Amino acid sequence: MDPPTLPPEEVIPLIVSQLCEYGYTQLAQIVAEQTDIPVDLRPSPKLSELLYIAKEQDEGDEMRPCEMPEEDPDSGDSSQGDDGVYHSKYLTHVDPETRNVPKPAPNYSTWYMTTHRAASTCAIFSGDGKYAATGSADASLKVLDTSKMNSRSDEDRPVIRTLYDHLAGVNDLSFHPNGLVLASCSDDQSIKLFDLSKPGVKRSFRYLQDTHVVRSIAFHPSGDYILAGTDHESIRAYDVKNFQCFTASTSPGDLHRGGITKVRFSANGSQFVTSSLDGSIKIWDTVTGRCVTTIENAHDGASVSSVKFSKTGKFILSGGRDSVARLWEAISGRCILQYEGATHKNNTLETTFTYNEDYVLSSDEVNPTVVCWDSRTGLLLKRWGGHGSTIRCIAASPTEPGFISC
Repeated sequence: MDPPTLPPEEVIPLIVSQLCEYGYTQLAQIVAEQTDIPVDLRPSPKLSELLYIAKEQDEGDEMRPCEMPEEDPDSGDSSQGDDGVYHSKYLTHVDPETRNVPKPAPNYSTWYMTTHRAASTCAIFSGDGKYAATGSADASLKVLDTSKMNSRSDEDRPVIRTLYDHLAGVNDLSFHPNGLVLASCSDDQSIKLFDLSKPGVKRSFRYLQDTHVVRSIAFHPSGDYILAGTDHESIRAYDVKNFQCFTASTSPGDLHRGGITKVRFSANGSQFVTSSLDGSIKIWDTVTGRCVTTIENAHDGASVSSVKFSKTGKFILSGGRDSVARLWEAISGRCILQYEGATHKNNTLETTFTYNEDYVLSSDEVNPTVVCWDSRTGLLLKRWGGHGSTIRCIAASPTEPGFISC
């Protein structure tokens, strides 16, 4: 028997809303105009959820070789919402009202430690999780092999490269999507690119000189552009090939009113988010360079230290100097959850998700510990010590349950 066929007026709206969910708003608008079917251009994951249910029913108990086996519901790889639909392993459903029983606190132990000559200020993992890098106030960078850190063997030396080319402290790092180029920015007002494929090279092969201190950088997922946030209120985007500089919208209503503290792209690169000393968070359309959402006084007027998209792009996680981390709905700019219990007043600190977004990590200035919350309920679960001073940065591996604290 042939499967039933739904009429276009029921299918097209699902396709359009799913395209919006993935960030392809312009394509969704074209589909809507060409089909001449009234649709709502608001993002919705309903189509993917229906496909997931249909796939599960169709496969039954049969496991195909290329698929992962079913995970335990408590493992964090899936979560069931009030609609009865099992969502993906990443953060797609938040239910702060019911305060569901939180997941058990994860257990972490120290696997490896290395030191800089001055404060460690930033860290990052490559997209495939194979490498990590740290930056320091001593102007140096270190590149580490994560497999060697994991082995915990005395014969393995995880630090595979130490890089020197900045004249002042390093503020942020970004791996090129190919994993072979590491970019860094500094108080010396420069962005420098290091070729990691060439052994023994300690100097950058290319650099960009700005007129202001560069606080944060991020490669576009295509690798063709690098975004820069500086002490100036305008956001810069540099073409990696010819280093031509572009600026986001110069409309006064779009601009921050203070220096940029963090810039980060969404996973598909269609949007980027910025935070500022002026206390605001802004979401931008990458193609047009226009601001699409502004969250004023995101942290009760205090400066915002860090922002990042969730992997689905539905949420934004921020940390600010009001000692409260917050989870925002990206489309509406509505705050849907708060993570409290860690003092964050005087320093620029990092707030981030773990690799599967089950947990949120940040640090406490008063008691130098890493603080862990349940990402879906906001409940504080655990603290880890070990540092003797302020933990300025926490970077989580994108592929496994590990993180670096600086």
